[in-house]
Amino acid sequence: MRRPASHHCRSRGFTLIEMVVTLLILAILGGVTAYTISHGARAYIDSRTVVTTLSKLRLASERLAREIRSVRRDPAAPAQYDFNGFPTATDLSFDRLEPDGVTVTTVSIDGSGNPITLEYNTPSGAQTLTDQVSSFSLAYYQADGVTAATSTTDIAFVEFELVLQDSNGNSYPQRTRVALRNQE
Repeated sequence: MRRPASHHCRSRGFTLIEMVVTLLILAILGGVTAYTISHGARAYIDSRTVVTTLSKLRLASERLAREIRSVRRDPAAPAQYDFNGFPTATDLSFDRLEPDGVTVTTVSIDGSGNPITLEYNTPSGAQTLTDQVSSFSLAYYQADGVTAATSTTDIAFVEFELVLQDSNGNSYPQRTRVALRNQE
């Protein structure tokens, strides 16, 4: 049996208004998602940059402190293995007696530019301690820790300040004071 013409069955689809509203909602959700993802990625990149710079700062500071700590100091008389001339505000050179008790290694720290380098006479050649250097300075103090040293025999403490700058322009300072070893 046939249906009467007034009860004609027709398939319904989406109206133009429904499609426009749906596309508008999807566009807004897509924009919010893209914004969130891009800011998350930016935060990750920024934090990775900070961590990398701080790691370089920590490693360079620890290496400088370890090298400077190896300078021997004799409060009663000038040390046999000592600074090579009075050190400057950016450069430091000294002779270090190796554990064998015979070999002397000359250690030079050059902080006058970027990167800061560390050089030994054997094997010869400079090693980069760190790059991204914004500033580097050395200061030398007598045994009281306050009075500036006037000669190599007065130096009991070496203080260095190292400032690194990341690619975003943020600066990260580190100041370390190292007490020299007493003569053995």
